[in-house]
Amino acid sequence: MAHRSLVARGSLLAIVGLAGFASCSPSPNSTPAAQSSAAPAATAPAAAPAASAVPAAAPMAAATAIASAQYSDDPSLRADLLEVKRVSGGALLIRWRLVDTAGSQQSAGLVAGAAPKPATYTGWSWADLYYTDPAENKKYGILTDTEGNRLLDVFSGDVQPGQERDNWSKFPAPPASSTKVTIYIPKFPPFEDTPIS
Repeated sequence: MAHRSLVARGSLLAIVGLAGFASCSPSPNSTPAAQSSAAPAATAPAAAPAASAVPAAAPMAAATAIASAQYSDDPSLRADLLEVKRVSGGALLIRWRLVDTAGSQQSAGLVAGAAPKPATYTGWSWADLYYTDPAENKKYGILTDTEGNRLLDVFSGDVQPGQERDNWSKFPAPPASSTKVTIYIPKFPPFEDTPIS
């Protein structure tokens, strides 16, 4: 009787395996001949664009980080410093990205662990966002407009696993003789001796 049960299990595994293989094999409609005959029909209308058509904008490339630092309250949150440059009006533009790296740490196995939780980026004040000019030994705070509004777009809240949040802020520019600054983003280690472009 043990022999029959092993044969039955073996037959069942063979049937399941064949069914799985059959579902992975290409369908009769996806042969190269069928694909090549359908392709000209699908691309024919695109061959004659309208004279007034505006070309589509190319997708923006992801900015390369100048430097990165880990959040002091949650090791899965990272700040990537993207740009430090002089802009018109005597300002210094600083751009950075918050990245929750917890989404990349999930298991790919059959039994995965608990889903990662979002990283919370709160509990800081605007005075914590500034830069210093080591050559002049001076601290620079965020620029404001004539109505007192800060010139920035800075995220505060929950960053979901795998999510990225772009940020920027404008500051008064240091003297032209200053070529490097140290940037302080709240609750991250300072980005020291960052070159100005």
